[in-house]
Amino acid sequence: MLTHSHSSIKDFQGCSRRYQQVRILKRFKQAPTEATNYGQLVHKAFEDYLMSDTALPEHLARHEPVLAKIKAMPGDRYCEQKLGMKHDFTSCEFRDPEVWFRGIPDLLVVNGTKAWVGDWKTGKSSRFADTSQLELMAAMTMAHYPQVNTVKGMLFFIVPGDVILSMYKREQLPDILSRWAGHAAQIEEAVAADVWNARPSGLCKFCPVTPEVCEHR
Repeated sequence: MLTHSHSSIKDFQGCSRRYQQVRILKRFKQAPTEATNYGQLVHKAFEDYLMSDTALPEHLARHEPVLAKIKAMPGDRYCEQKLGMKHDFTSCEFRDPEVWFRGIPDLLVVNGTKAWVGDWKTGKSSRFADTSQLELMAAMTMAHYPQVNTVKGMLFFIVPGDVILSMYKREQLPDILSRWAGHAAQIEEAVAADVWNARPSGLCKFCPVTPEVCEHR
């Protein structure tokens, strides 16, 4: 069974040929960049602060007021919790043989019927913030925690210090799941038809696929 995630859906929507070459055929791998390395450092520092009371490094200390509010939230707090969901929208382990969607929220706080999901963003601007990741994480949270009826989402943009909030309720779950099932179906139809059209854009120069495979490189 093909497994999906927010990042894999976005990769396919960005360019299905790159998706095929990188995620299906695994002929190419996206090399680490300075931005991805920095993102890993930020995620580790935030997790250590929230889960182990480790002081933030000096260059991230200005974000302590936001993180302190998160730490003060009542409930069970998790960082990088691995969530899985089957084709019938029931919860499962991340590596379950029947897993259909996977997700790893940077932050998850569960307090009775309410929950928070958060994601740390290291981009320079929140102008085009995409909360769809929070929507999917909210749905997966409700699948794993049946008592949760409301999930608040937060994107925290580290560089500008912006916080983008959203909220999801259990009555929205059918629409959310239908939307993501539709995204998955587009990929599965491409697999069945073996049609992978390139989508040239300004991001092509960062693509790991070589010119021998894609004429837009």
